[in-house]
Amino acid sequence: MPPAHARHGDLAPASVAGRLPLAAATVLFCATFLYIWVSFRPFPDLTFMDQAAASGVASNRANQIAALAMLSLLVGYVLACGRHSLILRPRILLFLIFAWLLAVSLPSPDPLFAVRRLAMAAIVCTAASVMLILPRDERHFAAMLAACTGIVLALCYVGVILFSRYAVHQFTDELEPLLEGDWRGLYSHKNTAGTVMVVAVLFGLYVTRVLGPLVGLPLVLLAGTFLVFTGSKTSAAMLPATLALSFLVVRLRYARALIVVGSLACVWLLTIGSALSERIAAFVKSLGVDPTFTLRTEVWSLALEHIPKKPWLGYGYQSFWRNTDLMHGFREEFSWAVNAVNAHNSYLDLLLTAGIPGALLMMVFLIVLPLRYIGQAERNGGSRRLTELFTRIWIFGLLAGCLESILFDTVGVVWFGMLMAIFGLRLQARAHLRQ
Repeated sequence: MPPAHARHGDLAPASVAGRLPLAAATVLFCATFLYIWVSFRPFPDLTFMDQAAASGVASNRANQIAALAMLSLLVGYVLACGRHSLILRPRILLFLIFAWLLAVSLPSPDPLFAVRRLAMAAIVCTAASVMLILPRDERHFAAMLAACTGIVLALCYVGVILFSRYAVHQFTDELEPLLEGDWRGLYSHKNTAGTVMVVAVLFGLYVTRVLGPLVGLPLVLLAGTFLVFTGSKTSAAMLPATLALSFLVVRLRYARALIVVGSLACVWLLTIGSALSERIAAFVKSLGVDPTFTLRTEVWSLALEHIPKKPWLGYGYQSFWRNTDLMHGFREEFSWAVNAVNAHNSYLDLLLTAGIPGALLMMVFLIVLPLRYIGQAERNGGSRRLTELFTRIWIFGLLAGCLESILFDTVGVVWFGMLMAIFGLRLQARAHLRQ
């Protein structure tokens, strides 16, 4: 972003970007952004019976080649500009996390699948850390965000208008025909589209502050309108909560941890608590909210039953919901839950994946360090606009993780944005070192 010596929260000094053509950095940034946001399987046909096939989670050869090519180009750029010291930090913690995930994945029923997915997760993590080194300054960063977000929104609207079968939920959908009429755009589900649109709104608000309302407000309006038509009530409710919480977290130095942890605890109490306590479920119902959270409580109950069976090692990376014993040995009351592809709760999935030790390591990376970085960034006088953008994305990811499995997702849009936010907050916290 802008040069650090100018005290605008530089994430990539202008002298570095000048060593390579600006066009190369722009192309790399936009290509990586669109690879994550659009993917190689946009507008999936939901007449597929298999949800994994419909959402395109299976890794195909083209996707693997593209990911390796993207990683090679990004790492090559970093080496060429001599900024390799900025990527994948803190390296020791990230090494411990991925090493632990590898160790617990090897005994899983399908270790090759788990290792392939874990390798893709490592590539995405590396790409997210490099993305923030590519912009020449903050205006360049905002311009690229505006262009890429605009492309994604345009594709989503074109899909709804011209190819509604592939961009709007249909009654003929095999998986959830009752969602008929809800917009999903490029994605396989309205909830995924909803979370993406929230991030797009956050980008639009940031672009408005940097490039002006003529550029940013159309993004906010288009993304906000699409969010409404997805019918994703959770994402719509989390947007104002995210804006309010991030405003407080950035400005209230001594209350940051309490605000973040307290907010997560409240959401956990109302959501997971509904699966454990009839009283809490009744209270949630009195608020006019579905106490099953669209039948998520069944999935949570199943996850909570299995976490104590392997509390220390877990079941391996993205392996629990592929467990054949689970699919064929379930109790009748879990007949729907065993067909889920994840726990619809990131924190439960972290425990299922890596056990208590792995989950604790991840919480340090996901919660403890970002809180520290925000405080350092504010003390160092970094760009408030950047700090607020990254804080908003980070808080939204934490909140959305209570109802969707987005944390440590392989190529999820919100997870990629959250990685960028955490790495960005770290760079903001250390911008003074290059002044």
